[in-house]
Amino acid sequence: MNARILVVDDDRSMQWFLQELLEDEAYEVDLASDGLDALEKLDQQSDPYDVILLDLTMPRMDGLQFVQAMKPRVEVLPSIIALSGDETALQEVARMGISNCLDKPFDLEVLLELVRLSIKSEAVLEVLH
Repeated sequence: MNARILVVDDDRSMQWFLQELLEDEAYEVDLASDGLDALEKLDQQSDPYDVILLDLTMPRMDGLQFVQAMKPRVEVLPSIIALSGDETALQEVARMGISNCLDKPFDLEVLLELVRLSIKSEAVLEVLH
């Protein structure tokens, strides 16, 4: 089964760009336009996402609020890669324990490598449980 990735970004062009990039790498990709939309997707899924690519600056519910709301909803927190052009937001999410943070604009190869490493670490955690 291919790894499942949720892209959470309010910028439609960024969503579609990331979706195409990740699907070209054979990942299954779902899209959400903000934190509330992403929570609905999480609630509807029977299989957890392996990775969440999360924009930190969005309307309705931003990335930081999403992470706080997601924690009690999932048994195992998926790997999260935070994306933002706001250095303060990246520092705040790092304080929340999310170590994979990329400043926009980001290098595509770095993003893909972070996704691959996140999926590998998730697979190791599954074996250990």
